[in-house]
Amino acid sequence: MQATQRICFVGFSSASFFIVGVGIVLPAWIAFHAGGSSLVGVVLLTSSVAGFVLAPLSGYIVDRYSRLTVTAAGQAIRASGLLVLSLVQVLPEGLSRPLLVLSAVLGALGYALLAGAMSGLLQSLIPEAERMISNMRLSFFNQAGLAIGTGAAGYAIDRLGSTTAAVLSACIALAILPLLGTLTRTPSGHRSMKGLTPLSASREALRYLLNEPQSLSAAVTVGLAFAVIQITNLLLPGFVIHSLGGGSNLFGTLEMTAAIAGMAALAIAGMPMFARKLAGATATILAGAAAALIALSFVTNPLVAIVLYAVAGMLWNLSRAAANGDLLTVVDSALIGRVQAFTTLLTGGLGGVIFLLPTLVPNATEAGLYVACGVTIFIATALVGLWTGRGRRPRI
Repeated sequence: MQATQRICFVGFSSASFFIVGVGIVLPAWIAFHAGGSSLVGVVLLTSSVAGFVLAPLSGYIVDRYSRLTVTAAGQAIRASGLLVLSLVQVLPEGLSRPLLVLSAVLGALGYALLAGAMSGLLQSLIPEAERMISNMRLSFFNQAGLAIGTGAAGYAIDRLGSTTAAVLSACIALAILPLLGTLTRTPSGHRSMKGLTPLSASREALRYLLNEPQSLSAAVTVGLAFAVIQITNLLLPGFVIHSLGGGSNLFGTLEMTAAIAGMAALAIAGMPMFARKLAGATATILAGAAAALIALSFVTNPLVAIVLYAVAGMLWNLSRAAANGDLLTVVDSALIGRVQAFTTLLTGGLGGVIFLLPTLVPNATEAGLYVACGVTIFIATALVGLWTGRGRRPRI
């Protein structure tokens, strides 16, 4: 990968995650002021369901067309979602809910297209042996972009208002598209899918995963790594109040500590000597992340919780980056879009179950749910390891 291409790809990716950070803060803030917490819940649920439903279609599109074209289209769709969001507080109140729902759908579709297409671009730009190292380094810049995006969105809302912040964010999303210009000579990595429909293409990807234990295990591990993050995002506020006796200050400190520690871990993991060791240790790191959930459940001292949560943040970020690195290394480039779609389906399914836990078991404590989820991830990780150990199955 040439130096200019490397810089432009990393720049586009981190700037794209800046928009992801904006998308975490801005829609929730606008939805709350338009209809309270219930409308925030509707927007988040819409985004999750849209990502789940549209995943097979996005995977088909990524593997069917030029990855560069799909990347640009995904970014443009996300920008249009932000522009729709900017209209919520300008148009009549009765349109607030439909506009928020439409914005959530556009954001989910754009993100799904970007995730698959950029994975394909990375595979075509970087040799297989270097993908784990490159993904670790890229994860650091993506995490930095995400953190800056969340902070910038809050600042922009305070200084400029949510409508102006949404328009400005959409302009930034479109302004970074020229960074893709240096990649136009790079092979797209996709192969002909003539005669395949989205359904038949999805069946082909499923057969591939069933015949390739390493690829299926990598895809499942990505879903499990994201599940760990979903669990702690759901349970941490209640855990801070009920188990640690703290408030918003402690909650913010825990999240900040985990984010800083995670970025530091990714920076170290991007060094070649460490990245090579992580290539075969994804399951171990994921098991460590699950153990961190269990250990956290027994903590009642805020200072101990801060230290442990920092360690947990390192493990969570490393497990996610290592899982993605494995996925990019072992999965056939011709099917990366559909395999990424499978991980989206898995993450969405796990997320749906996780977010319903407080409703399904209303009498359970956050500490108890941390233990239950940690043990479940342990078991799932062990089963994935057993599946991988079966070796390559004969093709059907």
